[in-house]
Amino acid sequence: MSNSVGRIERKLVALVALFYLSLMLLVGAIWGSQASLASGQVVQELYRSLDRLSLLLSTLQDAELGQRGYLLTGDEQYLEPYNRAIGQVDGQLVQLLDSPELEPYAGTLAMITHMSRLKRDEMAQSIAMRRDGANAADGRQWLIGHSGKLYMDEMRSRIALIREGVSAALQEQKRDLERRSAFALWGGGGGSVVMLSLLTLLFFDFRRGLRERSGLLKRLAFESQHDSLTQLPNRRAFNDALDQALALARRGERQVALLYLDLDGFKLVNDQLGHAVGDALLKAVVVRWQTVVREGELLARLGGDEFAVIAAGDAEAVERLAQRLIDALDDALLPMHPQARVGVSIGLALYDEHGDDQRRLVAAADTAMYRAKESGKHCYAWPETRQQALAAV
Repeated sequence: MSNSVGRIERKLVALVALFYLSLMLLVGAIWGSQASLASGQVVQELYRSLDRLSLLLSTLQDAELGQRGYLLTGDEQYLEPYNRAIGQVDGQLVQLLDSPELEPYAGTLAMITHMSRLKRDEMAQSIAMRRDGANAADGRQWLIGHSGKLYMDEMRSRIALIREGVSAALQEQKRDLERRSAFALWGGGGGSVVMLSLLTLLFFDFRRGLRERSGLLKRLAFESQHDSLTQLPNRRAFNDALDQALALARRGERQVALLYLDLDGFKLVNDQLGHAVGDALLKAVVVRWQTVVREGELLARLGGDEFAVIAAGDAEAVERLAQRLIDALDDALLPMHPQARVGVSIGLALYDEHGDDQRRLVAAADTAMYRAKESGKHCYAWPETRQQALAAV
């Protein structure tokens, strides 16, 4: 009982552990997926920020090329890319300033915005000067001597600083992702191993429980059909077997004979030597009889010192079997208690001469057994309805 309770407790603990472990793995998977999604979004925004910085610099360079072409040639066509680029700069600066990933670089972005404004003012001033009548030589002189290049170099320097910071942030995101992946790998792998171990434990525990239950059912089935002391078929099994034998006899497939046995002198042994010796004596009697009973014949214990044998054959064969059962008890049964001796009185009955159903046949054999006792015991007898002398030894 305690083993069963302990096994149930182990199963409950294993099931609870599996539940919480599964819950932890589920929460970990959700957390990991959300963290990975968030990390992916951050990385995506950082790359977008780098692209916007590159685009801003490229746009200003396009504007600068248009400005230089106009200053050197006076051709209005060069102002088309210039005007298009100038119209895009403000929008690109707003996107950079509104980017959450670039908040740590707000001061640097402010300086870039300022340099961008100065650069645009410088380009607008030079274009206005050229329109007012300055020639190409004056334009070249303006490009050489003015501070527009310094503005662009300063912006490049500031943008390079932001690039370095963003690259460092990307590396940190990569390392964080690697840490999360390693945690998910080892945590998930370890959790899976633990779950597999618990499932294996439960599997073997359940299998052992099923085996024990199967063994218990087999034992109960055996005990319901067998005597606990001698392991012989009990009265229930005897009744079932006799019903089957009579069913075959009715179809003419076999003859059925019933031998009803009652030990002589067993009560005296039990009273004088005790129940333990009495039980040992019953076992010894059964061992002797099992050497006499042949295949196809059923020896059963009906209770106490009463036994029965279901056999097949004519009257002479049944009498020979009865005589062998009587002779088997002639020698001492227990070497430690040679005085513990018993005999047997046997009543014989045949289907359907003495009965055509179980009740009548058993009653006839029981009556014949009492006739054997009245005739001196340790002998066999037929019912009175059969005209034959009693056989005695």
